[in-house]
Amino acid sequence: MARAERPLDPDADPVQAFAAELRRLREQAGRPTYQALARRAHRSSSSLSEAAGGRKLPTLDTTLAYVRALGGDEAAWASRWRQVAATAPEATGGSSAADEEAGPTELLRSPAQADLSRRRLLLPAAVAGLLLVLVVGLASIGWRYGDRPPGPSSPPAGVAVPTSVEPAPVVEVRDGADPKDAGCAADPAVATVDSAAVLVDERVIGMVELRYSPACGASWPRFMPAPAGTPTLPRPARVVLTVTDGDTPARSRDFTIDYAGISAYGNLLTSTRSCVWAEVRITGEGWASPPARTGCYRGATQVRPIP
Repeated sequence: MARAERPLDPDADPVQAFAAELRRLREQAGRPTYQALARRAHRSSSSLSEAAGGRKLPTLDTTLAYVRALGGDEAAWASRWRQVAATAPEATGGSSAADEEAGPTELLRSPAQADLSRRRLLLPAAVAGLLLVLVVGLASIGWRYGDRPPGPSSPPAGVAVPTSVEPAPVVEVRDGADPKDAGCAADPAVATVDSAAVLVDERVIGMVELRYSPACGASWPRFMPAPAGTPTLPRPARVVLTVTDGDTPARSRDFTIDYAGISAYGNLLTSTRSCVWAEVRITGEGWASPPARTGCYRGATQVRPIP
């Protein structure tokens, strides 16, 4: 039996109020277990449980993973998190903007680490002073060499030689990758190129979509539940999202999550050399929906329908 969560007093402080809102979001999504949330959010169940514990403000990264797994509005929650962090900075346990990018790892700061952080704050001032000394020194060198006859083309001592700048590493897009981790979901040109109804007992309970990112040259499946008010499914149920190569069916990627009445997405499959199609099935104890499939698309161009 799951252990009950500690009581919260939303009127006590902003952090408990924030945790209460996180719990309310989970309730609205059907109260999935933290183990189920962990599979969707790619975070540990303990870190997600602590995020709604109300003892301290979770990192922004953990908060957004929690919200994303429940189908919440990430932009709205990011704004809410920053408001709480600004009004109660001591409740973050010393977390900073750099900590937000640190991912799910808990950041434990000892006195020695705190002293190191203070030294880091002084580092930019020290670097600025050093640069000023270098500028004055280089100007002096230029003045001293101004009256001398031109020498070889090599720069005078103390002058840095420009070096070539290596290009920034490109995010690898590979079959089976998470669309958000690979950066494909953030492509401004990403679009739904095809969709089909998902039926259970001849009732439409959602849609399967084939999403495509031109920047990545890859596609992935997405399940979009029907609007609120649609007859609910018997629980527990699972959503199976598949993307398959239409020419080489063995090149296929599956992703399965617990059904919670919220949107869900599957894994990537590159789709520039051959067409790919998306499929969604809903399964439960002793029952399964018929497969719902999109057409087969190479990029954003349909090659053929899938029966």
